[in-house]
Amino acid sequence: MARLKRSLLVMFTAVLVCVGVSMGAGAGAAAPAQQLPKWSGLGDDFGTFGDHANCHGAMHVGLTATPHKRGYVRVTLTSFGFTGEGASWRKDPHCRFLVGHGMNSSRGYAWFAFWPASFGPKRGQRLVHDVHVGSGLALFGVGTYQLHNPVRVPLAYGLNYYVIVP
Repeated sequence: MARLKRSLLVMFTAVLVCVGVSMGAGAGAAAPAQQLPKWSGLGDDFGTFGDHANCHGAMHVGLTATPHKRGYVRVTLTSFGFTGEGASWRKDPHCRFLVGHGMNSSRGYAWFAFWPASFGPKRGQRLVHDVHVGSGLALFGVGTYQLHNPVRVPLAYGLNYYVIVP
C-alpha cells in the first residue's frame, strides 16, 4: 500500500511539474521532437498479425511531442520486419492491418482513432501519425485490428501508456 501511495505521489508531482512548466510565461507550442514522459508496464515493442499469408511481425512504438502543436502526440511505429508464408506472400510481401489508438485524456473518455498501416520484410520501416490527445496526463493505448471488417477484431494486445502531453 505504501508503494502504491508513493507511486501515485510521484505521478501527481510529475503532472504538476508538467502543467507548471507548460503554463509558465512565454509558453508556446510543444518543443520539437521531445520525448514525452511516459510509463508502461509492458515496454515499447509488440507483435501482431496481418491480413494475408499468415503474415506477422513486431514493431517499436515511439511517442514524442508534435512540433508546434499543443496537445498532440506523434506516434512512430518502427518495424522489426514482417514475414509470411507461401506464394501469396512472395507475390505481395506486405502485411496490412489497422492501427488503433484509444485514450482517456482531457480531450475525452474512451476516445478512439484508427488508421491503416502496412509493413514489409525490411527492418526499420517507419509510419508516423499525429494524434490529438489533449494536454495533461493521458492513458494512451496502441493496438492493431483487422483491416476491412465492420467489427473491430483485435490482432494483438498492444501497449498502454500513461503519458504527459504538453
